[in-house]
Amino acid sequence: MLLAAGAVVLLVRKSGPQGWSELARLLVVLVPAVVLYGLALGPATRADSEHASPGGSILMVAAILLGPLALLELLAWVGASTRRPLNDAGVFAVTALLAGYGARRARVPYAALLAALALLVSWLLVWSKVLDHPSANAYRWLLVAGGALLLIAAAGLARRRAIGAAEVATAGGLAAVAAGVIGVIVGSVIGVVRAIKPVAAGSGTPRSSLLVRPQHLAQPRHPAELVRVHASGLQHFGWDLYLLVVSLALVWLGSRGRVRGLAYVGGIGLVAFAVSVGAQITRLGSGQAPTGSVVGWPLALLLIGVAGLAAPALSRRRPSGRVERSSD
Repeated sequence: MLLAAGAVVLLVRKSGPQGWSELARLLVVLVPAVVLYGLALGPATRADSEHASPGGSILMVAAILLGPLALLELLAWVGASTRRPLNDAGVFAVTALLAGYGARRARVPYAALLAALALLVSWLLVWSKVLDHPSANAYRWLLVAGGALLLIAAAGLARRRAIGAAEVATAGGLAAVAAGVIGVIVGSVIGVVRAIKPVAAGSGTPRSSLLVRPQHLAQPRHPAELVRVHASGLQHFGWDLYLLVVSLALVWLGSRGRVRGLAYVGGIGLVAFAVSVGAQITRLGSGQAPTGSVVGWPLALLLIGVAGLAAPALSRRRPSGRVERSSD
């Protein structure tokens, strides 16, 4: 771990106009990444049920985390642009391949999580090129689709009893929850902006066009009209309901399948949902003041929760009244 951290620190210090050449910076991260990856792979004599040692897992994770840095420096050395989405997508796709192979060969489950996350990043980068600067709403649906694909892949791995199925499912859950959390973050930012400065609703441009972009008015009609805010990815009832359902489903799947990662991700989603509906992010994003009404989400959640607690007692089987005959 110190070797990997030292390589990153040296890379940061030697980057820039007064730093080392591209080849020197490449070697700074490539050599430790290759050494750590080779040590983590070790001999291919493990049984299918045997997992890597803690030291082997740490070596593999450190090597995979250094991988994208080495690949980006490789692109810079060969003269390829590192600001093109497809080049960056290729970097994370190769990282995913290396992490997936490492998870299977070295029996490191956590490497499967890193592989799934790298694939998710590559997926988003490819579509950012295809859609040409998509909005926050588009990214939300891309996260939903990517999360669904990862969950399907995790189900296939689980059927084959392959290593890393739970970790891939956790990555899919993260993507699914992130799609609902984006609106909470965007709405919170807009709420803070509105609290700091008076904001005028945009005219002529729909609210779903941009992601929080302030624009000064050329001729303000009133001194209070200082900033126009248009936002994409705002939270609304549909996304709150989505976040609630997905989070509960992940907690249920995690508890039934004994996959702690899914349960943790679902718990994070439930916290984000509680913040969203408790602080009334939807009203803050639309410029309205929060209310203290009990009607709505508070009442619905309490009633459904009470019904859920009472359901087991009501569904207990009653005695059939039949008396079994003795064998005498």
